[in-house]
Amino acid sequence: MQLFVLAGVHFLIDLFASMLPAILPAIREEFSLSLSRGGFVLAALLMTSNGLQPLIGHMRARKRRPLFLHLGLIVAAGICLLGVLPRGSGAFALMILLALVSGCGIAIVHPEGLRAVHWLRRIPSSVSTAVFMAGGFLGYASGGVVSAFLVSRFGMKGLYPLIFCPVIGIVLVIFLRIRLAVEREVRDKDLARTQKNRLSFWLIMAMAMPAAVSTTILANLLPTVLNELGFELTFGGFSITMFGLGGAVGSFVWAYIARKKGELKCSIASLFLVIPFLVAYLALIENKMAIWMLFGAGFCAVAAYVLMITLSRHAAGLSLGQRMGFMVGGTWALANIVFMALLPAAEHFGTDALLQFVPLGYLFSALFGLFVLLKTKNRLNTNLLAQQPEPASGALKTRFN
Repeated sequence: MQLFVLAGVHFLIDLFASMLPAILPAIREEFSLSLSRGGFVLAALLMTSNGLQPLIGHMRARKRRPLFLHLGLIVAAGICLLGVLPRGSGAFALMILLALVSGCGIAIVHPEGLRAVHWLRRIPSSVSTAVFMAGGFLGYASGGVVSAFLVSRFGMKGLYPLIFCPVIGIVLVIFLRIRLAVEREVRDKDLARTQKNRLSFWLIMAMAMPAAVSTTILANLLPTVLNELGFELTFGGFSITMFGLGGAVGSFVWAYIARKKGELKCSIASLFLVIPFLVAYLALIENKMAIWMLFGAGFCAVAAYVLMITLSRHAAGLSLGQRMGFMVGGTWALANIVFMALLPAAEHFGTDALLQFVPLGYLFSALFGLFVLLKTKNRLNTNLLAQQPEPASGALKTRFN
């Protein structure tokens, strides 16, 4: 029950985080914003929600009570107040401020939520992480459909009822007495030696970065591209939903496979498998049925990211809260910096042209993953040889005699 509640909290937080891309065309029309300005509003929320997570993980690395979960749920709902902003020259600045405030709330919840998941020791880490992340990706997927439906039907004021949803999450977290995991200090010499042999966290993060850039571009620009192709606003939100639904299903399937084959190998395989799905989708994007290719892309892309989070849980370097903060926030913050830098190019050459390069990010991540796998195997072989005891000279003499 605690795991399902934490997944529900993640669902709600990521629902708030994913509303802006789906309703960006409506925001631009109602507030008279250019693509660049609308993109900066989106980037302000995403940069704040992701960039602050490593700091939050560091600040509360030794705390067990999930106080920031309550605070984050309340503040994150601020993005639903777009309807109260004035229409005019001052709307853009206020919209940026609202995005920053909501982004802070989203940032607070993520590292603490993952630490709460790691506190549940009766469930295997690959399964608990998959359930928690599946809740988030379902929320991210649902945010597009929910916000597009409400805005297209009721305008920006249609988002107001979502403000009251965090209260349910806060009550359940308090009622179930959910706590946060705290990483134990290493005192035993053998355990310390084992930790030195662990995979470096920074290698995992470097592996995740190109794929995160591609996912960011796809999630943020696809609704706009589909709207420019003549599809309804709700279809753009539904397309992102299909990507997220595929990710939710894929997270469970790949988590089961990873328990036998290993997280690193499965993440590499899933990254390679994203590419044909995406290439097929981009070739058939004007056909509505191509949305099933998007489901397949999410099935592999999201699962790869979840497996890399599981790898980060036991990786070497930083504290547990910092690793979770960097992995679920830092990667996306850096990806959004790249996205902001590409906005002028998207406006000049067209958003559809930028989407054609999305498969390359997954390819680079998969190739770097192969490098990490080979590096890990070589290091393990070297350590095994170093640990083998040398035979005594007397034993060698006896053997040769």
